[in-house]
Formats: sequence, C-alpha cells, structure tokens
Amino acid sequence: MKTYTCQAEYLKKAIDLSEKKAERLLSRMSVHLYSELLRDAYSPHEILAIQLQIEAEQLQEWRQRVAQLRQQEQVWLSQRTPLASPATVN
Repeated sequence: MKTYTCQAEYLKKAIDLSEKKAERLLSRMSVHLYSELLRDAYSPHEILAIQLQIEAEQLQEWRQRVAQLRQQEQVWLSQRTPLASPATVN
C-alpha cells in the first residue's frame, strides 16, 4: 500500500478551492483511493490536496512524454524517415 503525504502548497490550494471545483476534483479521484484515504483518517482538505498533487505529477509525466515524442518526430523528419510505410497506410 502506498503512503500518501500532503504537501503544504497543495493543502493551501485545496483550502482555496470553491465547493464546485472541489467536487470536480473529487469526481476525478478513484473510489478506491478516496476510501483508503478516508480510512486512514485524512481530512477532506488533505484528500483534495493529495489528489491535486497526484494530478500535478501525472501532468508533468505527460508533458515529458509529449516532449520525447516531439523530439523523436524531429529526428525522424530530419532523417526524412517516413512515419508510416505506404504499405501500412489505408
């Protein structure tokens, strides 16, 4: 089981969320994680902060992957390597 910690910067952001934005944030959270955090006696603001932190980490990972793909695409374009062979394109 992963241990979650609530960072101060995300806790402040969670406290500042409107009720509507907090509901949207919770709707993106997995039910399993939410129930696990409740069982571990996290406060509602701490739960929101943890979800904000998870989403920030996921966004950072996504940005890194996109940057890698764009780099690879530039390499292919500079080598004039086709992205798909004509035989595989419908």
